Order: sequence, then C-alpha cells, then structure tokens
Amino acid sequence: MTLRLNDLTLLDLAVLSLSLIFASLLLLDPFMLERANTLPTGVQAFFRLVTDIGRVNWMLVPAGAALALALVLRLRDRGFRSAAGYGLMAGLFGFVFVSIGGTSLIANLGKGIIGRARPFLFDTDGALEFKLFAFSPEYASMPSGHAANIFAFATVIAILWPRARVPLYTLAVWIAASRVLVGVHYATDVVLGAILGTAFPYFVRDRFAARRWLFERTPEGGYRLRGARVQRWLGWPKPHRREARQDASAFVTSTNSSQMAGE
Repeated sequence: MTLRLNDLTLLDLAVLSLSLIFASLLLLDPFMLERANTLPTGVQAFFRLVTDIGRVNWMLVPAGAALALALVLRLRDRGFRSAAGYGLMAGLFGFVFVSIGGTSLIANLGKGIIGRARPFLFDTDGALEFKLFAFSPEYASMPSGHAANIFAFATVIAILWPRARVPLYTLAVWIAASRVLVGVHYATDVVLGAILGTAFPYFVRDRFAARRWLFERTPEGGYRLRGARVQRWLGWPKPHRREARQDASAFVTSTNSSQMAGE
C-alpha cells in the first residue's frame, strides 16, 4: 500500500511537520554551524562579501522611487494612452515594492517576536534558546531577513519574467546559504526566511489579480499579466486558441453590453 499526503489528516500532517522542525532545530542547526566554522578563511571572507546582497535597501529604494514617479506622471498627464501606460508602470513597481517590503516587514517583526538566539550565542545558550518579544539584535535569528528579502526579489522577478527563474533562484539559494556560512543564522532560520520570501509575493499577486492591478485571472483559474505587448516583452507564452477565443468572446460581450447601456 502506498502512503500519499492526501491520505493524511491535518493532525497527521501537523505531527509530522512539528517532528521535522524539532529534528532540524536539534540536529541540523548545530551540525551546519559546526561545518560553517570549519570553512577555510578565504571561503568565509568571500561569503562575507556577497552576503549583503540580501539587504533590502537596494531593492526597495529604486522600486519606491519609480512607483512615486509613475504616480506623479499619471496625475500630470490626463491622456488616455499615457494614463494607461503610467498606470501599468505604477502597478509593476507597486507589486515589486509591496511584495518585497511586506516580506521584509513580516520577517523583521517575526525576528523580534520569536526571539531566537544568534549562532554566536550557541556556546552559552545553545540552538534552542528563544526569548519571545525580545526585539534585540542578539535574539533576532529566526527568520533570516536576508534570505526572505532575496527570495522575495527572486520570486517577484520570476513571476514577471518566468524565463529568469533558474538563475534567480540559484542566486537566492547561495545568498541565503551565505547567512549560515558566515555564522549569523542557523539553517532553519534561512529555510523559514526562504519560505516566507517565496510565499508572500504570490499572496500579493493574487490580491492584485483580484483587483485587476497589473495581473488578471484566466478562464482556467490561473493568472497572467495584463496587456499582450507586456507579455511578449517579458517572454510569456502565447495563450492557447481556446483561451484566446474565450477572451475574444468576453470582449465582444462586454462591448455589446456597453453599447446597449449607451442606448
């Protein structure tokens, strides 16, 4: 008999998940910390150089500035085509800003609330020391903010430009791993940060699609970017014939309804 996840109850899944988390905290984290401490000095120095790519400033500041510029230009130019173009720009940079900024905010709040001791306190506190609501740098190990930020960045760009997924996530994995290799986070901190950084942009995408901001839902229940030109520019696959017919039918219906309302 084959055991499948669909056959498990919520209680079964909860027990398995908690067991896996506890085993990782107890066994994986000390082992990875020990391995990181034995790395050659040159390797550690290299990862210290690249680890700060995970900082959020270089992601948020340009996105926020571009969002503000697009909103100002849209208010100044009342032309239909210009307003639509600036609206698309605002949606694009708004999606980037909200996804990455929201991820960073959740990660930082989580650090303070969970209050896990940093790896440099391992000799005195161990890997299972938590001080809830500590909001202290020494007790801000879980989740990794750098891992959350770089995975949010990779996910946002991958959503917009699917062809870039492999190199982006490869970069994200190494930047996240550098937090363990330089001794400032445990492995589970990085994994939790990566999960957060991957999940939250999809949540934002769904909220945007529900309001037809930048994204829209497809008849099959998926999503896509609004605008065929933008899709072609970012290398999105062409819609299937059936989907194209459904879109055309929806457009005709909408047009006829508008004409009848005008009459």
